[in-house]
Amino acid sequence: MDFDDLDEEISKRVQEGEAVAGNFVENRQPVKGTVLPKMRRTHQLPDFSRLPDRVKKTLAPYNGKAVSERSPVLRLLCIHGAADAYSVDWCNLEEEAPPEVEVATHEFPGHGHRDAEPFCVTLDELCDDCFDAFRDAMDTGAFALLGHSIGALVAIKIAKRARAELGVEPVAVIMLERGAAQHPLFTEVGAERLRSDPASFFEYWNPMVFKLYKSAGDIGKRTLDMWQKDQLMDQDAIEVGHHTFKCPLTAFAADGSWDSWVTLKDLDEKEAALTQQNIEAGAYRIEKDGKAFAGHFPAWTYDGWKDWTEHPKGCNIVKCKDCVMENLERCSGIFLTAQMSWINMQRKGMRGLERQQRLSGKPLELLSRNTNGAQRRLHFPVQHVSLP
Repeated sequence: MDFDDLDEEISKRVQEGEAVAGNFVENRQPVKGTVLPKMRRTHQLPDFSRLPDRVKKTLAPYNGKAVSERSPVLRLLCIHGAADAYSVDWCNLEEEAPPEVEVATHEFPGHGHRDAEPFCVTLDELCDDCFDAFRDAMDTGAFALLGHSIGALVAIKIAKRARAELGVEPVAVIMLERGAAQHPLFTEVGAERLRSDPASFFEYWNPMVFKLYKSAGDIGKRTLDMWQKDQLMDQDAIEVGHHTFKCPLTAFAADGSWDSWVTLKDLDEKEAALTQQNIEAGAYRIEKDGKAFAGHFPAWTYDGWKDWTEHPKGCNIVKCKDCVMENLERCSGIFLTAQMSWINMQRKGMRGLERQQRLSGKPLELLSRNTNGAQRRLHFPVQHVSLP
């Protein structure tokens, strides 16, 4: 093997995310705490100008109010979940963030204002699109990653590429409403049913999607297609060791998501039949002591996030206790808003990742839709997480 072959082999292995001894990737990030230029927005990383009019008119400057002035030292890069969109409240994060933080959300192909594009059919395809969206922002400034549902899997893969190709690391990672990445969403039986007959599958797995499919014509068919493709990507579990974060990781879950059970004897015949199908399809829809798990991922699956960071402060798992259910007539899928009122990064006289930064959270509020169409509002207590 000559030197050209060696260089090619090193490049190939780095692209695959392997740590190669002696290889160094120089990054272009300024010193932590530097005021950053505003992120460049694209169709993949939209701003308010790409929102539908009904949403746009609620936000500055389209609502007549002045745009908030910002001097960001941190970029919060968000990745939404299944059947979601930038316009479904993710855009509100940009206004509600403190002046020191600029927020941006990746819009999936086929979702939101990108509805003319085909849906992604593999997780790697979605990750490639997300990496393209975030690349410049990660390369040129301090950033944190926030992933919801599928977005948690995407966050891992793009962080791995960012380390290998850009030589950069997030200062914090936040995972919302997903068990650790090594856990699949469905059993093999459930995944095959979803692939082969999505309409019948969603009749019991998510009746809201099925009803929309039956009643809303082409929109209903497209919604079913979106849910099928998105949830199959959420099935792509990632093995521990694929990537290990160097920063603290915080995982949030609602009690209605990780500790929701139904008592079987209280169900009528139809409900019991649907519950049995869910037990067969869901990887964690288990039956225990006369009850069946009816949530997303159970509590114990969140413990696995501890295996995804090597930072001394480790992983903080937060359960939301004050969950209020509100039944609302809405036909969107998972509907999540992470309203982070306060993320501050303090400058200290240390170098690189040794610089002390602080993430301070006022109550974090989420709106999330469960499988039967109910909407829940979640209020998280104040969290204080010291970042590297």
